[in-house]
Amino acid sequence: MENIRNKDTRPMMDLVAKKVFSNTEVTAQFIRDLLELPVASVKLLDGAQIHAKPYKDLLPFVTHVDVLAELDDGTQVIIEIQVAMQVDFIKRLWLYICEQVSQNLDDYKKEGVDTHYLSQELIPVYAIAITEKSYFGDNRAIHTFSMRDDENCEELKVKFKGIKEKRNLIRMVFLEIEKYRENTMENYKKVRWIEFFGNKPYTHEPEKIMKQADSIINPRKWSKEEKSMFDERRRDFDGYYAHLAYVKEEKEQAIAEGLQQGIERGIEQGLQQGIERGIGLGIEQGRMKELVDLVKEGLLTREIVAKKLKLSEEELEAYL
Repeated sequence: MENIRNKDTRPMMDLVAKKVFSNTEVTAQFIRDLLELPVASVKLLDGAQIHAKPYKDLLPFVTHVDVLAELDDGTQVIIEIQVAMQVDFIKRLWLYICEQVSQNLDDYKKEGVDTHYLSQELIPVYAIAITEKSYFGDNRAIHTFSMRDDENCEELKVKFKGIKEKRNLIRMVFLEIEKYRENTMENYKKVRWIEFFGNKPYTHEPEKIMKQADSIINPRKWSKEEKSMFDERRRDFDGYYAHLAYVKEEKEQAIAEGLQQGIERGIEQGLQQGIERGIGLGIEQGRMKELVDLVKEGLLTREIVAKKLKLSEEELEAYL
């Protein structure tokens, strides 16, 4: 039986993850741990609101799992929850960053900032992705990327307006839940968030902030509307996974039946070919006997019969 921490909910479910990050204390600590930034406070710019799905005949509720948080120093962080494997997910995450940078610059233009000075107003936009599936070929569950020198890995840091220390232009952090191992040697401040979102038992005594996060995902403390959305989404998830299990079972059964039919057809074809070859051989042997008898009776010459049987006269001699 799967060893899980919370039997009542799935932290990676979009609605549940959104509710976790709607708590600014939890979000601040999450960013503090993953990006190793001195976060004093966090404001949510996007990701806290509930969105109704336009095609309600299929699903009555839907949430956008992307979260955009702004730190007290102006730094912006995109948090993305990814359950299913998507080939272009990393590029899509980079696109989100680029779009946010572009939007920020457009806002400055509306404020009348001259294009020549837009670079002075630039603020860093970073991203954190929590993925159920693996996107990198090694065994590490945590990857952090930034701009660095190819020779000595020195970070490319610049001065941003309103931020005391220099910062890297870009940072992207990936947490891959599928790679989680209890005996990992990676930084536990980061690993504990894999345990949280992966619904794994904590390998260290959870600190207050993790207990707070666990309290948030407890459906018994949710509003009536949130419970309704959660129950609906859980039914959708259960139906989806049941469908996958059915498709898998049907595929395995089809393969088994196809294999059995292949074997049966192979046997039938083998028998048929054997019969045909046997008949052919019998006919050939009968024809040879008739021709050999004609030679023995002096009605045909050895030369003629050898030619008809495609034999040399010396080979024909063995049958006489």
